[in-house]
Amino acid sequence: MASYASYFQIPYRQARDGFWGEQTSTLNWCEEDYNITYYCAELVNTATNLIFVYLGVKGIRNCLLYSPKPSLILTYLGYLTVSLGSMAFHATLKYQMQLADELPMIYTTCVMGYTTFAYGKSRLQSLGVAAFFGGLAWGITAYYLKSKDPVFHQAAYALMTLTLVFKGFHVMEKQLRPSLRKRNPAECDQILKQMWMLALTGIGLFLTGFFIWKMDNIYCRYLKTARNHILLPWAIALEGHGWWHLFTGLALFVAVHLGGAGEKSPLNSRFMPPKSHQTHTRQHQTSDQLNHYDNQDHLPAPVVDQYALLKMSISNEALAKLLREIEAQSVATQQQISLARTQMSAKQREMRLAQLTRSEISSLPPDTGVYEGVGKMFVAIPVPSLQSKLEGQMKDMQAEVESLGKRLHYLETTAKNSQEHIDKMLKGAGQS
Repeated sequence: MASYASYFQIPYRQARDGFWGEQTSTLNWCEEDYNITYYCAELVNTATNLIFVYLGVKGIRNCLLYSPKPSLILTYLGYLTVSLGSMAFHATLKYQMQLADELPMIYTTCVMGYTTFAYGKSRLQSLGVAAFFGGLAWGITAYYLKSKDPVFHQAAYALMTLTLVFKGFHVMEKQLRPSLRKRNPAECDQILKQMWMLALTGIGLFLTGFFIWKMDNIYCRYLKTARNHILLPWAIALEGHGWWHLFTGLALFVAVHLGGAGEKSPLNSRFMPPKSHQTHTRQHQTSDQLNHYDNQDHLPAPVVDQYALLKMSISNEALAKLLREIEAQSVATQQQISLARTQMSAKQREMRLAQLTRSEISSLPPDTGVYEGVGKMFVAIPVPSLQSKLEGQMKDMQAEVESLGKRLHYLETTAKNSQEHIDKMLKGAGQS
Protein backbone atom coordinates (compact mmCIF):
# COMPACT_ATOMS: atom_id res chain seq x y z
CA MET A 1 0.00 0.00 0.00
CA ALA A 2 2.85 2.37 0.86
CA SER A 3 4.54 1.72 -2.48
CA TYR A 4 1.24 2.28 -4.29
CA ALA A 5 0.79 5.67 -2.58
CA SER A 6 4.39 6.67 -3.28
CA TYR A 7 3.80 6.05 -6.97
CA PHE A 8 1.43 9.04 -6.99
CA GLN A 9 3.69 11.38 -5.03
CA ILE A 10 4.32 14.72 -6.73
CA PRO A 11 7.21 16.86 -5.45
CA TYR A 12 6.70 20.45 -4.40
CA ARG A 13 7.98 23.34 -6.49
CA GLN A 14 11.47 24.25 -5.31
CA ALA A 15 11.57 27.92 -6.30
CA ARG A 16 9.83 30.36 -3.99
CA ASP A 17 9.46 33.28 -6.37
CA GLY A 18 5.90 34.21 -7.31
CA PHE A 19 3.79 36.14 -9.76
CA TRP A 20 2.55 38.61 -7.11
CA GLY A 21 5.97 39.51 -5.72
CA GLU A 22 6.99 39.82 -2.11
CA GLN A 23 4.57 39.57 0.78
CA THR A 24 3.16 42.86 2.17
CA SER A 25 0.42 41.39 4.40
CA THR A 26 0.85 41.38 8.18
CA LEU A 27 -0.09 37.67 8.30
CA ASN A 28 1.25 34.55 6.67
CA TRP A 29 0.05 31.03 7.35
CA CYS A 30 1.64 27.63 7.60
CA GLU A 31 1.22 26.77 3.93
CA GLU A 32 4.55 27.51 2.24
CA ASP A 33 4.47 30.31 -0.32
CA TYR A 34 4.40 29.49 -4.04
CA ASN A 35 5.39 25.87 -3.39
CA ILE A 36 2.73 24.48 -5.76
CA THR A 37 2.36 27.09 -8.48
CA TYR A 38 4.09 30.28 -9.57
CA TYR A 39 0.76 32.11 -9.88
CA CYS A 40 -0.75 31.58 -6.42
CA ALA A 41 1.01 32.12 -3.08
CA GLU A 42 -1.13 29.69 -1.06
CA LEU A 43 -3.04 27.46 -3.44
CA VAL A 44 -4.76 25.22 -0.88
CA ASN A 45 -5.84 28.14 1.31
CA THR A 46 -7.12 29.89 -1.81
CA ALA A 47 -9.00 26.90 -3.24
CA THR A 48 -10.72 25.95 0.02
CA ASN A 49 -12.49 29.32 -0.02
CA LEU A 50 -14.57 27.97 -2.89
CA ILE A 51 -16.88 26.44 -0.28
CA PHE A 52 -17.76 30.00 0.81
CA VAL A 53 -18.40 30.98 -2.81
CA TYR A 54 -20.65 27.96 -3.43
CA LEU A 55 -22.64 28.35 -0.21
CA GLY A 56 -22.89 32.13 -0.63
CA VAL A 57 -24.30 31.81 -4.15
CA LYS A 58 -26.61 28.99 -3.02
CA GLY A 59 -27.83 31.11 -0.12
CA ILE A 60 -28.59 34.12 -2.34
CA ARG A 61 -30.38 31.86 -4.83
CA ASN A 62 -32.53 30.36 -2.07
CA CYS A 63 -33.30 33.84 -0.74
CA LEU A 64 -34.55 34.97 -4.14
CA LEU A 65 -36.67 31.82 -4.48
CA TYR A 66 -38.06 31.48 -0.95
CA SER A 67 -37.28 34.51 1.23
CA PRO A 68 -36.44 37.73 -0.65
CA LYS A 69 -35.67 39.81 2.45
CA PRO A 70 -33.04 42.54 2.04
CA SER A 71 -31.27 41.86 5.33
CA LEU A 72 -30.79 38.17 4.55
CA ILE A 73 -29.62 38.82 0.99
CA LEU A 74 -27.21 41.46 2.31
CA THR A 75 -25.83 38.96 4.83
CA TYR A 76 -25.20 36.38 2.11
CA LEU A 77 -23.58 39.06 -0.08
CA GLY A 78 -21.26 39.82 2.82
CA TYR A 79 -20.55 36.10 3.21
CA LEU A 80 -19.69 35.93 -0.49
CA THR A 81 -17.53 39.07 -0.26
CA VAL A 82 -15.54 37.54 2.60
CA SER A 83 -14.84 34.45 0.48
CA LEU A 84 -13.66 36.45 -2.53
CA GLY A 85 -11.52 38.69 -0.34
CA SER A 86 -9.99 35.68 1.39
CA MET A 87 -9.18 34.08 -1.97
CA ALA A 88 -7.48 37.29 -3.11
CA PHE A 89 -5.52 37.53 0.16
CA HIS A 90 -4.22 33.95 0.13
CA ALA A 91 -3.43 34.11 -3.58
CA THR A 92 -1.37 37.32 -3.34
CA LEU A 93 -0.37 37.86 0.32
CA LYS A 94 -0.82 41.58 -0.25
CA TYR A 95 -1.95 43.92 2.55
CA GLN A 96 -4.77 45.44 0.50
CA MET A 97 -6.18 41.97 -0.16
CA GLN A 98 -5.80 41.12 3.54
CA LEU A 99 -8.13 44.03 4.31
CA ALA A 100 -10.55 42.77 1.64
CA ASP A 101 -10.68 39.52 3.60
CA GLU A 102 -10.79 40.79 7.18
CA LEU A 103 -12.97 43.92 7.07
CA PRO A 104 -15.96 42.24 5.35
CA MET A 105 -15.91 39.72 8.20
CA ILE A 106 -16.61 42.61 10.59
CA TYR A 107 -19.23 44.20 8.33
CA THR A 108 -21.13 40.96 7.74
CA THR A 109 -21.15 40.23 11.48
CA CYS A 110 -22.52 43.74 12.08
CA VAL A 111 -25.37 43.09 9.64
CA MET A 112 -26.19 39.86 11.46
CA GLY A 113 -25.91 41.73 14.75
CA TYR A 114 -28.41 44.33 13.59
CA THR A 115 -31.00 41.78 12.47
CA THR A 116 -30.57 39.81 15.70
CA PHE A 117 -30.70 42.73 18.15
CA ALA A 118 -33.45 44.54 16.20
CA TYR A 119 -35.77 41.55 16.66
CA GLY A 120 -39.05 42.70 18.22
CA LYS A 121 -37.94 46.35 18.39
CA SER A 122 -39.87 49.42 17.23
CA ARG A 123 -38.75 51.33 14.14
CA LEU A 124 -37.04 53.99 16.27
CA GLN A 125 -35.25 51.37 18.38
CA SER A 126 -34.21 49.51 15.22
CA LEU A 127 -32.67 52.71 13.88
CA GLY A 128 -30.74 53.00 17.14
CA VAL A 129 -29.48 49.43 16.76
CA ALA A 130 -28.46 50.15 13.16
CA ALA A 131 -26.61 53.29 14.25
CA PHE A 132 -24.78 51.36 16.96
CA PHE A 133 -23.56 48.61 14.63
CA GLY A 134 -22.70 51.15 11.94
CA GLY A 135 -20.62 53.06 14.45
CA LEU A 136 -19.05 49.84 15.72
CA ALA A 137 -18.01 48.84 12.19
CA TRP A 138 -16.57 52.30 11.58
CA GLY A 139 -14.66 52.31 14.90
CA ILE A 140 -13.15 48.87 14.38
CA THR A 141 -12.15 49.78 10.83
CA ALA A 142 -10.54 53.06 11.85
CA TYR A 143 -8.53 51.54 14.69
CA TYR A 144 -7.45 48.53 12.66
CA LEU A 145 -6.28 50.63 9.73
CA LYS A 146 -4.23 52.71 12.16
CA SER A 147 -2.78 49.89 14.28
CA LYS A 148 -2.51 47.14 11.63
CA ASP A 149 -2.72 44.70 14.53
CA PRO A 150 -4.23 41.37 13.36
CA VAL A 151 -4.70 40.25 16.97
CA PHE A 152 -7.07 43.18 17.51
CA HIS A 153 -9.11 42.13 14.47
CA GLN A 154 -9.27 38.52 15.64
CA ALA A 155 -10.31 39.54 19.16
CA ALA A 156 -12.98 41.95 17.88
CA TYR A 157 -14.41 39.37 15.51
CA ALA A 158 -14.42 36.65 18.17
CA LEU A 159 -16.14 38.91 20.72
CA MET A 160 -18.82 39.98 18.23
CA THR A 161 -19.44 36.38 17.19
CA LEU A 162 -19.78 35.16 20.80
CA THR A 163 -22.18 38.02 21.55
CA LEU A 164 -24.37 37.06 18.60
CA VAL A 165 -24.36 33.40 19.61
CA PHE A 166 -25.57 34.11 23.15
CA LYS A 167 -28.07 36.72 21.95
CA GLY A 168 -29.42 34.19 19.46
CA PHE A 169 -29.91 31.65 22.27
CA HIS A 170 -31.71 34.29 24.33
CA VAL A 171 -34.05 35.15 21.43
CA MET A 172 -34.80 31.49 20.79
CA GLU A 173 -35.78 30.71 24.38
CA LYS A 174 -37.16 33.98 25.77
CA GLN A 175 -38.90 35.43 22.71
CA LEU A 176 -39.31 32.87 19.97
CA ARG A 177 -40.42 29.88 22.07
CA PRO A 178 -43.32 31.76 23.77
CA SER A 179 -44.38 33.20 20.42
CA LEU A 180 -44.36 29.79 18.73
CA ARG A 181 -46.18 28.18 21.62
CA LYS A 182 -49.04 30.66 21.21
CA ARG A 183 -49.23 30.25 17.43
CA ASN A 184 -48.54 26.54 17.07
CA PRO A 185 -48.18 24.73 20.41
CA ALA A 186 -48.26 21.27 18.80
CA GLU A 187 -45.08 21.88 16.80
CA CYS A 188 -43.31 24.45 18.99
CA ASP A 189 -40.99 21.98 20.73
CA GLN A 190 -40.19 20.20 17.47
CA ILE A 191 -39.27 23.45 15.71
CA LEU A 192 -37.12 24.66 18.62
CA LYS A 193 -35.43 21.25 18.78
CA GLN A 194 -34.51 21.56 15.10
CA MET A 195 -33.15 25.05 15.70
CA TRP A 196 -31.08 23.94 18.69
CA MET A 197 -29.68 21.01 16.72
CA LEU A 198 -28.78 23.37 13.90
CA ALA A 199 -27.18 25.82 16.34
CA LEU A 200 -25.14 23.13 18.10
CA THR A 201 -24.06 21.73 14.74
CA GLY A 202 -22.78 25.15 13.73
CA ILE A 203 -20.93 25.59 17.02
CA GLY A 204 -19.41 22.12 16.71
CA LEU A 205 -18.20 22.83 13.18
CA PHE A 206 -16.71 26.16 14.22
CA LEU A 207 -14.92 24.75 17.28
CA THR A 208 -13.51 21.89 15.19
CA GLY A 209 -12.17 24.36 12.66
CA PHE A 210 -10.77 26.58 15.42
CA PHE A 211 -8.98 23.63 17.03
CA ILE A 212 -7.37 22.66 13.71
CA TRP A 213 -6.41 26.30 13.09
CA LYS A 214 -4.66 26.52 16.48
CA MET A 215 -2.87 23.20 15.95
CA ASP A 216 -1.76 24.39 12.51
CA ASN A 217 -0.22 27.50 14.08
CA ILE A 218 1.39 25.72 17.04
CA TYR A 219 2.84 22.72 15.18
CA CYS A 220 3.53 24.42 11.86
CA ARG A 221 7.22 23.41 11.79
CA TYR A 222 6.39 19.71 12.21
CA LEU A 223 3.57 19.87 9.68
CA LYS A 224 5.90 21.38 7.06
CA THR A 225 8.38 18.55 7.59
CA ALA A 226 5.62 15.95 7.28
CA ARG A 227 4.22 17.54 4.12
CA ASN A 228 7.63 17.62 2.46
CA HIS A 229 7.99 13.94 3.31
CA ILE A 230 4.68 12.61 1.98
CA LEU A 231 4.47 15.17 -0.89
CA LEU A 232 1.47 16.01 -3.07
CA PRO A 233 -1.41 15.30 -3.27
CA TRP A 234 -1.46 13.59 0.14
CA ALA A 235 0.18 16.54 1.89
CA ILE A 236 -2.88 18.68 1.21
CA ALA A 237 -4.62 16.85 4.07
CA LEU A 238 -2.11 18.45 6.48
CA GLU A 239 -2.91 22.03 5.44
CA GLY A 240 -4.69 23.05 8.64
CA HIS A 241 -5.74 26.51 7.51
CA GLY A 242 -7.56 24.95 4.56
CA TRP A 243 -9.55 22.78 6.96
CA TRP A 244 -10.33 25.93 8.95
CA HIS A 245 -11.91 27.39 5.82
CA LEU A 246 -14.02 24.30 5.20
CA PHE A 247 -15.34 23.99 8.75
CA THR A 248 -15.95 27.69 9.33
CA GLY A 249 -17.56 28.01 5.90
CA LEU A 250 -20.15 25.44 6.88
CA ALA A 251 -20.50 26.87 10.41
CA LEU A 252 -21.11 30.41 9.16
CA PHE A 253 -23.62 29.15 6.62
CA VAL A 254 -25.55 27.57 9.51
CA ALA A 255 -25.20 30.80 11.51
CA VAL A 256 -26.75 32.85 8.73
CA HIS A 257 -29.80 30.57 8.89
CA LEU A 258 -30.21 31.13 12.62
CA GLY A 259 -29.08 34.73 12.91
CA GLY A 260 -30.36 37.86 11.16
CA ALA A 261 -32.66 36.30 8.62
CA GLY A 262 -35.73 38.43 8.85
CA GLU A 263 -36.10 42.17 9.10
CA LYS A 264 -38.46 41.77 12.04
CA SER A 265 -37.82 38.20 13.10
CA PRO A 266 -34.32 36.97 12.49
CA LEU A 267 -35.08 33.53 13.89
CA ASN A 268 -38.82 33.10 13.69
CA SER A 269 -39.04 34.01 10.02
CA ARG A 270 -36.93 30.94 9.24
CA PHE A 271 -39.35 28.46 10.68
CA MET A 272 -42.74 30.17 10.81
CA PRO A 273 -43.44 31.99 7.51
CA PRO A 274 -46.88 33.06 6.25
CA LYS A 275 -49.36 30.24 6.52
CA SER A 276 -50.43 30.38 2.92
CA HIS A 277 -47.31 28.97 1.38
CA GLN A 278 -47.13 25.55 -0.13
CA THR A 279 -46.67 22.53 2.13
CA HIS A 280 -44.93 19.56 0.58
CA THR A 281 -44.47 16.01 1.79
CA ARG A 282 -41.78 13.43 1.40
CA GLN A 283 -42.20 10.78 -1.23
CA HIS A 284 -43.63 7.44 0.04
CA GLN A 285 -44.68 9.12 3.32
CA THR A 286 -47.65 7.67 5.21
CA SER A 287 -50.33 9.76 6.88
CA ASP A 288 -48.87 9.02 10.31
CA GLN A 289 -45.48 10.33 9.17
CA LEU A 290 -46.83 13.49 7.55
CA ASN A 291 -44.96 16.55 8.79
CA HIS A 292 -47.17 19.58 8.13
CA TYR A 293 -45.50 22.97 8.42
CA ASP A 294 -47.66 26.06 8.74
CA ASN A 295 -45.46 27.58 6.11
CA GLN A 296 -42.14 27.04 4.40
CA ASP A 297 -41.36 30.37 2.82
CA HIS A 298 -38.51 31.07 5.21
CA LEU A 299 -37.40 27.57 6.19
CA PRO A 300 -33.64 27.09 5.94
CA ALA A 301 -32.71 26.30 2.37
CA PRO A 302 -31.67 22.68 3.09
CA VAL A 303 -35.06 22.02 4.69
CA VAL A 304 -36.88 23.66 1.79
CA ASP A 305 -34.87 21.62 -0.70
CA GLN A 306 -35.70 18.47 1.24
CA TYR A 307 -39.46 18.97 1.12
CA ALA A 308 -39.97 20.95 -2.07
CA LEU A 309 -41.66 19.77 -5.24
CA LEU A 310 -42.10 16.08 -4.43
CA LYS A 311 -45.01 14.06 -5.81
CA MET A 312 -47.64 13.27 -3.20
CA SER A 313 -48.15 9.74 -1.97
CA ILE A 314 -50.37 10.00 1.08
CA SER A 315 -53.71 8.64 2.21
CA ASN A 316 -57.01 10.25 1.28
CA GLU A 317 -57.60 11.07 4.94
CA ALA A 318 -54.34 13.00 5.23
CA LEU A 319 -55.00 14.71 1.89
CA ALA A 320 -58.45 15.79 3.03
CA LYS A 321 -56.97 17.16 6.25
CA LEU A 322 -54.39 19.16 4.34
CA LEU A 323 -57.02 20.51 1.98
CA ARG A 324 -59.19 21.64 4.89
CA GLU A 325 -56.26 23.42 6.51
CA ILE A 326 -55.21 25.15 3.30
CA GLU A 327 -58.81 26.18 2.54
CA ALA A 328 -59.12 27.61 6.06
CA GLN A 329 -55.89 29.54 5.53
CA SER A 330 -57.24 30.79 2.20
CA VAL A 331 -60.43 32.06 3.85
CA ALA A 332 -58.38 33.82 6.54
CA THR A 333 -56.21 35.39 3.87
CA GLN A 334 -59.28 36.68 2.00
CA GLN A 335 -60.49 38.30 5.22
CA GLN A 336 -57.10 39.96 5.66
CA ILE A 337 -57.26 41.17 2.05
CA SER A 338 -60.65 42.83 2.71
CA LEU A 339 -59.30 44.44 5.89
CA ALA A 340 -56.18 45.72 4.09
CA ARG A 341 -58.30 47.21 1.30
CA THR A 342 -60.56 48.95 3.84
CA GLN A 343 -57.56 50.38 5.72
CA MET A 344 -55.96 51.50 2.46
CA SER A 345 -59.14 53.29 1.34
CA ALA A 346 -59.44 55.03 4.73
CA LYS A 347 -55.86 56.29 4.54
CA GLN A 348 -56.37 57.51 0.99
CA ARG A 349 -59.47 59.46 2.12
CA GLU A 350 -57.45 61.03 4.94
CA MET A 351 -54.76 62.01 2.42
CA ARG A 352 -57.31 63.66 0.12
CA LEU A 353 -58.80 65.56 3.07
CA ALA A 354 -55.33 66.77 4.13
CA GLN A 355 -54.55 67.83 0.55
CA LEU A 356 -57.86 69.74 0.34
CA THR A 357 -57.21 71.50 3.65
CA ARG A 358 -53.69 72.43 2.57
CA SER A 359 -55.00 73.78 -0.72
CA GLU A 360 -57.62 75.90 1.05
CA ILE A 361 -55.24 77.51 3.55
CA SER A 362 -52.54 78.17 0.92
CA SER A 363 -54.46 81.27 -0.24
CA LEU A 364 -54.55 82.79 3.28
CA PRO A 365 -51.98 85.42 4.42
CA PRO A 366 -49.04 83.87 6.31
CA ASP A 367 -49.91 85.74 9.55
CA THR A 368 -53.45 84.35 9.62
CA GLY A 369 -54.28 82.18 12.62
CA VAL A 370 -56.17 79.01 11.78
CA TYR A 371 -58.04 77.47 14.68
CA GLU A 372 -57.55 73.76 15.29
CA GLY A 373 -59.46 71.68 17.81
CA VAL A 374 -57.35 70.27 20.64
CA GLY A 375 -59.56 68.23 22.96
CA LYS A 376 -62.35 70.61 24.06
CA MET A 377 -60.35 73.72 23.13
CA PHE A 378 -59.40 75.52 19.94
CA VAL A 379 -55.84 76.73 19.37
CA ALA A 380 -54.80 79.32 16.77
CA ILE A 381 -52.01 77.98 14.54
CA PRO A 382 -50.14 80.16 12.00
CA VAL A 383 -50.67 79.15 8.39
CA PRO A 384 -46.99 78.16 7.76
CA SER A 385 -47.00 75.90 10.84
CA LEU A 386 -50.23 74.24 9.81
CA GLN A 387 -48.96 73.72 6.27
CA SER A 388 -45.80 72.11 7.61
CA LYS A 389 -47.87 69.89 9.91
CA LEU A 390 -50.13 68.82 7.04
CA GLU A 391 -47.13 68.04 4.85
CA GLY A 392 -45.71 65.79 7.57
CA GLN A 393 -49.05 64.05 8.01
CA MET A 394 -49.36 63.51 4.26
CA LYS A 395 -45.88 61.97 4.08
CA ASP A 396 -46.69 59.62 6.96
CA MET A 397 -49.99 58.62 5.37
CA GLN A 398 -48.30 58.11 2.00
CA ALA A 399 -45.81 55.73 3.66
CA GLU A 400 -48.67 53.86 5.35
CA VAL A 401 -50.54 53.58 2.04
CA GLU A 402 -47.43 52.19 0.34
CA SER A 403 -46.94 49.70 3.19
CA LEU A 404 -50.58 48.61 2.95
CA GLY A 405 -50.20 48.28 -0.81
CA LYS A 406 -47.26 45.92 -0.38
CA ARG A 407 -49.18 43.92 2.21
CA LEU A 408 -52.19 43.73 -0.08
CA HIS A 409 -50.02 42.49 -2.95
CA TYR A 410 -48.46 39.88 -0.66
CA LEU A 411 -51.85 38.67 0.57
CA GLU A 412 -53.25 38.45 -2.94
CA THR A 413 -50.21 36.44 -4.04
CA THR A 414 -50.64 34.22 -0.98
CA ALA A 415 -54.31 33.56 -1.81
CA LYS A 416 -53.36 32.69 -5.38
CA ASN A 417 -50.65 30.29 -4.16
CA SER A 418 -53.12 28.59 -1.81
CA GLN A 419 -55.56 27.96 -4.63
CA GLU A 420 -52.80 26.67 -6.91
CA HIS A 421 -51.62 24.40 -4.11
CA ILE A 422 -55.12 22.94 -3.68
CA ASP A 423 -55.35 22.31 -7.43
CA LYS A 424 -51.94 20.60 -7.51
CA MET A 425 -52.79 18.41 -4.52
CA LEU A 426 -56.07 17.30 -6.10
CA LYS A 427 -54.33 16.62 -9.39
CA GLY A 428 -51.52 14.69 -7.68
CA ALA A 429 -54.01 12.65 -5.65
CA GLY A 430 -55.87 11.77 -8.83
CA GLN A 431 -52.69 10.53 -10.51
CA SER A 432 -51.44 8.47 -7.57
